Amino acid sequence: MIETVLSEKRRNVYLNFAAKSFQKQLAYKFEYFVGVLNGLLFIFVFTSLWKGIYEHSTSSAIAEGVSFSKEQMQTYAVYAILFRISMTMDDNSITQKVRTGAISMDLIKPVNFFFMSLSENLGQTMFHWFTRVIPVLMVTLVMFEAPLPTGISNYALAMVAWVFGYLIMVTLNFAVGLLAFWFIETFSFQLMKYGLITLFSGGILPIDFFPEWLKPTVAMLPFQYILYVPTSIFIGHIDGGAALSMIALQGVWVALLGLICFTMWRAGQKKLIVQGG
Repeated sequence: MIETVLSEKRRNVYLNFAAKSFQKQLAYKFEYFVGVLNGLLFIFVFTSLWKGIYEHSTSSAIAEGVSFSKEQMQTYAVYAILFRISMTMDDNSITQKVRTGAISMDLIKPVNFFFMSLSENLGQTMFHWFTRVIPVLMVTLVMFEAPLPTGISNYALAMVAWVFGYLIMVTLNFAVGLLAFWFIETFSFQLMKYGLITLFSGGILPIDFFPEWLKPTVAMLPFQYILYVPTSIFIGHIDGGAALSMIALQGVWVALLGLICFTMWRAGQKKLIVQGG
């Protein structure tokens, strides 16, 4: 009975962290409109780009082995951007806390630091879902050729894939943020992480378009499971057994990256020195 009450209190604490994080975002009202316009601009640019590439291609196939039609590619571009927006989070929070010593206050809180960080990220994510993703989606359905899928399995599997992709993003940000325990400046690591995610997550270019010699390397990295897999499952480009296999691999990466974060967190606490007076 006591354990049940304590568990419920812990859940409420994490919900409060998420709610406060959501409320903080409400202070930046101008960013609502900028975020929506920014999302629509990216969608317009990428759909126009792919439309132009397909229409001016001299052959029916854009790349060897690529099964995307022009309509599918435009749809992919739209939802890849929306999924990327939905995963927006503060990836410098941990670094700043370590650098300023504010993390010492988090260490004395009776909560798990990772889950506290995850809750804060979820609060930001929910904010972006309501203020950016949904408004942009509504406008997109009217202005662009990107129909929603009709199969229930697309939504169910894509939801699971999105959750796993989101957790991969969170754990990558957490791990890179923890490097602040060992390095004074982590900007180069953040830049490298951003570049790898931009290039290999499928947010800009689907993995199908990568050269054959590069695909095995990409398959060994976690990045394609962030955006490419959820988006491809959602639009039906990956379905059936292949979709389940991809989701299983996502789960493996979540577990592996979670273990890396746990190990780094335990080691980082021993490195922490906070000076003040």
